[in-house]
Amino acid sequence: MRHLATLCALLGLLISCGGDGTLFSATSRAMTVSLSGSPSAKIWRGQCSACHGAAGEGNRAFGAPALTQLSTDYLARQLRHFVGGVRGAHSGDDAGKRMALSVANLNEADIPGLAALITTELPPAQPAITITGNAARGEDYYVNICSACHSGNGQGNDALGTPALAGLNDWYLKSSYQSYLDGIRGTHPDDFYGAQMVRLAPALAKGDDINDVIAFIASLPPRRAP
Repeated sequence: MRHLATLCALLGLLISCGGDGTLFSATSRAMTVSLSGSPSAKIWRGQCSACHGAAGEGNRAFGAPALTQLSTDYLARQLRHFVGGVRGAHSGDDAGKRMALSVANLNEADIPGLAALITTELPPAQPAITITGNAARGEDYYVNICSACHSGNGQGNDALGTPALAGLNDWYLKSSYQSYLDGIRGTHPDDFYGAQMVRLAPALAKGDDINDVIAFIASLPPRRAP
């Protein structure tokens, strides 16, 4: 039995659950998700869905992004980073601290299955657009600054350790970028890929540059079609 409840549960967030022990069904925003009774599904139900949504669609109030467009490799690495203190340890990273607490009891055997469940069993999220910008201007910046690592279609490159950007919440893209600029993310000595972002982040630190890039990213088709 797992003894760690998510921080969201500690704050009194209610989760709607059903099933007979072998099937879990949850409804979020009129979307029904049915998962098997696997260990990964039980972890998702008990430690992830309260903040990230039953369907993995994200929740801005908790700083919890949609997850379903990220690759299994990337998700597994980030889970290991949260468990190992590479992410979520900075004093200014409130959302990261919540995440680190919620997965603190995961062991290495849990992580691959949980990451695979998110990318294969949950329906593809389609985040709402909340940030406006000049997508045409943003495309120029994206092609010249971002595409070499994140690919021209915004779907990332596991060989380079870069996540997909298309299909992520625009507010999360902006807050993540700001965390690199502020030194909240990417400064841990074991965060090799984050350190690369820290070095590159100042390239889009002026005016509406990042909003324009995010507006362009929002125009790209996601890895998994909604």
